[in-house]
Amino acid sequence: MLIGAASVTALTVGALAATTASASAATTGPWHHGCFGYGCIGKSAQAQGCDRDAVTVYSVSIYDGLLRSRDTLRLRYSPACQSAWATVTASGRPDRALFWIYDRGTHAVETSTTQRTFFTKQWQTTAMVGVAETKAQACIEVRTRHGLSAPVCTPFFGH
Repeated sequence: MLIGAASVTALTVGALAATTASASAATTGPWHHGCFGYGCIGKSAQAQGCDRDAVTVYSVSIYDGLLRSRDTLRLRYSPACQSAWATVTASGRPDRALFWIYDRGTHAVETSTTQRTFFTKQWQTTAMVGVAETKAQACIEVRTRHGLSAPVCTPFFGH
């Protein structure tokens, strides 16, 4: 019985040490990158170093019938910065499509954030939104003969 109690204590201490290590690793994000979570809103992922650990969470493509090219929108996320942004590329020349990333906010943070950009370069990115404890979504509207298309969006990502 005493050996069983010692094992449980060792497991508990080990779990606490792992939790402490995870918590300290999570709090080092701002010191290894230029911003963290809500502090990244409106900033460049490249300038802040958030692109170093970024992953593409979702990707959608839309065909541009006017220029006969395919625009690919990506929702990018940095775990270290706890932030997201959108990038867009095209198989042809950019068509001034409107793309954006939207952070819908939480009850604790009543404001949502939207970063909009027109697609004018072969590869382009929006500024970041902070997704710590929120959800983000990227959308694009391409040019048509009559204005802009209906938005094509990624699913929401985040908490």
